[in-house]
Amino acid sequence: MKKLITKKLTIKTNFDTQNIEDVKRFNDACETLKSQGFDFETGTETVATQFLRTLYFRYSLTTDVIIWVLIPLITLIWII
Repeated sequence: MKKLITKKLTIKTNFDTQNIEDVKRFNDACETLKSQGFDFETGTETVATQFLRTLYFRYSLTTDVIIWVLIPLITLIWII
């Protein structure tokens, strides 16, 4: 199993790309890692905002109610 899957230590940071101080500290941290000989890579990640999470939750709840409550209820009323 060790040939298929391996564990790696990772570091994730959250900072505002619009904030110059945050970007400077991030670049300083990268330089420190490089100077100490660590092999690393940087990247970006797109994440949903709190507004989008809330919107998706409400959408999901609404569709669940329609699918699992309203449609069966309407079907039962129509059959009877």
